[in-house]
Amino acid sequence: MTDDTQQMTSYALNDPAKLLQPRLLLLEDDERLGQITKELLDDEYRVEWVTSGAQAKSRFAAGSFDAAIVDRRLPDMDGLELVRSLRASGVTTPVLILTALGAVGDIVDGLDGGANDYLTKPFSFKELDARLRAMLRGYDAERGDSYGIGDWVFHAHTAMAESPQGDLVPLTAAEAALLKVMCDSPDHVFSRAELLGTAFRPDAVEGTVDTYVSYIRQKTTRDIILTVRGKGYVLGRPEE
Repeated sequence: MTDDTQQMTSYALNDPAKLLQPRLLLLEDDERLGQITKELLDDEYRVEWVTSGAQAKSRFAAGSFDAAIVDRRLPDMDGLELVRSLRASGVTTPVLILTALGAVGDIVDGLDGGANDYLTKPFSFKELDARLRAMLRGYDAERGDSYGIGDWVFHAHTAMAESPQGDLVPLTAAEAALLKVMCDSPDHVFSRAELLGTAFRPDAVEGTVDTYVSYIRQKTTRDIILTVRGKGYVLGRPEE
C-alpha cells in the first residue's frame, strides 16, 4: 500500500470529513519550512508535500489538486518552469508561488507565467492562508456538492469519482445522476422503481438501473453500491 493510499484510508476510517477538504500540493525543498507550512495548513487542507519539481510533476500526473503552493528555487528546476508546463498541458489548478525572489520583475514573470498569486518570503501565515482562501472561493462554493463514500469521494458538480489514491474517474451524466440520488440519502434502501423515477428519463426501463449500477461498480469499486436482496440498492462504505 502506498503512502497516499494509507493516508486516504486513515481519513476514511478516522476522519471522513477530511476527504472533503481541498487537496493541496505543497512544493518546498526547504525541509524545515516545508514541514512547518504543512503542519499549519493540515487543519484546513489535505496537504501533499514534495521537495522537487519532478516529484510535483509525478503527483499531478497521478491525480488532480484543488490548489498548489510552488517555490521557485528548487534543486532540479525553477518552480516557474513547472507552472508553465502545467498551463501548457491544460492544467488549470490555482497556483500560488511562494519564494524569496521578490523583485518586481520576478513577480511579473511569475504572474505572466501562469501563477494566480505570488507571495515572497519571509511571509505571514495569516496572509498565506487568506490568499489560499481567495484562490479557492470557487471550490468552497462547489464543495457542498461533493460526497464522501467510504474512502472514495464523488464530485457531483464535475461528474467525477475520486479514488483513495487521488485518481479521478469520469462518470457519464446518467451514472452521476444515479450516484447523486443515492448520496443525498445515504442510508436509504432504494427500490429499482425509486431510482428509475428519480435518476433516469421517463422512458427508461427497469433494467436500466441494474445496468448503470454495474457500470459505476466497474469504474470504481464493487461495494460502492450494495445490493439489498429483494429490496434494491443502498450506498456502500467502501474501504481500501
